[in-house]
Amino acid sequence: MSTETVEKTAAPTDSTVTKDSSVPQTQSQSSHEWYQNENFVVISIFIKNVKKETVDVYFADRSVSVTVKLPTGSDYSLEIDPLAHEIAPKECKYEVLSTKIEVKLKKEKVGIKWGVLEGDDALAGSFSTADGKLTYPSSARNAKNWDKLEKEISKDQEKPEGDAALNSLFQQLYKDADDDTRRAMLKSYTESSGTCLSTNWSEVSKG
Repeated sequence: MSTETVEKTAAPTDSTVTKDSSVPQTQSQSSHEWYQNENFVVISIFIKNVKKETVDVYFADRSVSVTVKLPTGSDYSLEIDPLAHEIAPKECKYEVLSTKIEVKLKKEKVGIKWGVLEGDDALAGSFSTADGKLTYPSSARNAKNWDKLEKEISKDQEKPEGDAALNSLFQQLYKDADDDTRRAMLKSYTESSGTCLSTNWSEVSKG
């Protein structure tokens, strides 16, 4: 079962999207943001109530162009050229929803984590570590080893507690003990109803 990781990045805009759906949106009132996983970069353009036939999207190896005919008669245009990395144009797609237009760019190099959406990408990385284990985005300065942490939690959950811990300790001591020690342990534990445990046979045998 594969684990899919996403990282979300807000794009700079002139203003935020209006909350009143009855007010027609202009280009300056539209905003977009993007996020990614191992396979895709997804751009969300926040324009409400757009008809699919008014949207035109063009994909190239290092660019994407989106043009929307708005109800006001003006056009919204988003041109990203060049993209930070190459995409596979034939595998890209878009979807017109009630609150936004979602553009999915298929990464040409799967597993590469884009540091930026447009231009030169000096921050590019990988979604996977050298040993093939997934790493997860974090705002912490020091990256966490999530696989190691998961194993430690599992070990803690497996540790016995209360009577189970006492029985486990008794079994471990009994397994590694010699015959006299075993006799001492059994006699002291039994006669004390489980409240006392001794490994000294010379002392227990006298009692």
